Amino acid sequence: MKTKYLALLIAAMGSSLSFGASIDGLDAAYSKGSTVYDGTSGDALTVSSPTTIGVNNTAHWTMAFTISGLGSTAESNVGLLFTYNTGSYKNLEGLGFQLSESGDLTLCAGGFAYNGGTNSSPWKAQTFSDYSTSKPLTLFYTFNAGNVSISAMLGNDTSTLTTLTTLSSGASFSNQNMTQINFSAKDTSGNTWSAPNGITGEYTLNNFDLYTAVLTEDQMREYALSAVPEPAAASLGLLGLGIFLMRRRRA
Repeated sequence: MKTKYLALLIAAMGSSLSFGASIDGLDAAYSKGSTVYDGTSGDALTVSSPTTIGVNNTAHWTMAFTISGLGSTAESNVGLLFTYNTGSYKNLEGLGFQLSESGDLTLCAGGFAYNGGTNSSPWKAQTFSDYSTSKPLTLFYTFNAGNVSISAMLGNDTSTLTTLTTLSSGASFSNQNMTQINFSAKDTSGNTWSAPNGITGEYTLNNFDLYTAVLTEDQMREYALSAVPEPAAASLGLLGLGIFLMRRRRA
């Protein structure tokens, strides 16, 4: 009996160290748990309470999330991680990707049809070579007074944190507030948007948090490290699970 409780305790300790993401002293306004997207599915996070998120030239916020199992895209197709929208302008901007079989990962920030479909902002992109799909990728989409930047960190290697400052887009809209965040894409009309060439992309969303602040690099590192399980934590969970299964087999 003691062995059983010890195994469960070890597994629980490992899991408690392995899941979720957080920044000390900073609470997320909105969060979303782990979700698997198979290339055709999508869902949405409604943004209204407890706080309003603006998209004007005075707004500041950061979307932080970790993904794994990113699937490759064919030829020039763009996979979609998320878009955000308002009630009036529909989808404003979002984050897409292209991943080649050779491991070249291109992150794309761009605007979509808004203002009655008469305007759009161009895609801005930057490519990372030799991307390893075996490690989770933590991304930070920062909106700072209408300018958009993307930062990325691979696994728990803090030296890989890179800010793509070239993705400034001037995506500010007066008197508009974010109403919804679409993860992957949906094929329905209204406040949703279908990805280019009908490709939504395959990936697992490990965690997602929206902060009403522009994160510092230290905060980005802290978030990424808390989202990616340390090897010791993962091993601890597996050890506890192994002991528990061995005991069940003996029984």
